[in-house]
Amino acid sequence: MADSARGGSRAAAVLVLAAVAAGCGPRSVALYEKVMGSPSYRQVTESATRTREVHDGLDTRFILSATWLSGPWVSAFAEEYSNIYYLDAARREQVISRWRGESEKFVRFFVALYVPEEKGNDLEKPGTLWSLRLVRADEADFEPAYIRKSSLRPEEISRFFPYSGTWYRAYEVAFPREAGEPAGSPRAGSPRLKLVLSGVAGRAVLAWQ
Repeated sequence: MADSARGGSRAAAVLVLAAVAAGCGPRSVALYEKVMGSPSYRQVTESATRTREVHDGLDTRFILSATWLSGPWVSAFAEEYSNIYYLDAARREQVISRWRGESEKFVRFFVALYVPEEKGNDLEKPGTLWSLRLVRADEADFEPAYIRKSSLRPEEISRFFPYSGTWYRAYEVAFPREAGEPAGSPRAGSPRLKLVLSGVAGRAVLAWQ
């Protein structure tokens, strides 16, 4: 008899918890998305990101990943950043204005580079042995207006650009605005933009349509 009573109590408790969970379902999902990130930001970032690994036999020479920080990406980033930090409209605009302004003046990329020898991971230095160029659909190529280490903190880099692992270095790279303007007579099927990294370790080409 006691076992039957305990069994009934457990069943009732399960039903109550299920009802509560059902009632709070949408609220729980919304809270989770605000803290952990929404699928829309992940989708926009994945669609704007390209990766290329360069090997010599079984040895990895380097790995290059880059996200094109286009207008749609900046909008998604602004929403994601403000959700994570619970920013009001004024604070959100203050934080995001630099990202939006830079992307309006330049064609910008977040670049993550892995090189086995860390001392060779020096894209931002004047004496680097790397050459980074942006090639338009008409094959006109442009050198960077600037290359600098990312202004984001390591934890933020891992959150917003999860492909940039512990052994990568993260950079913000900008090219002249005309590099992203429609070309006059591009070849049929040519990518809209190609980011080309060349050096003694090899060459990697990332393309966006």
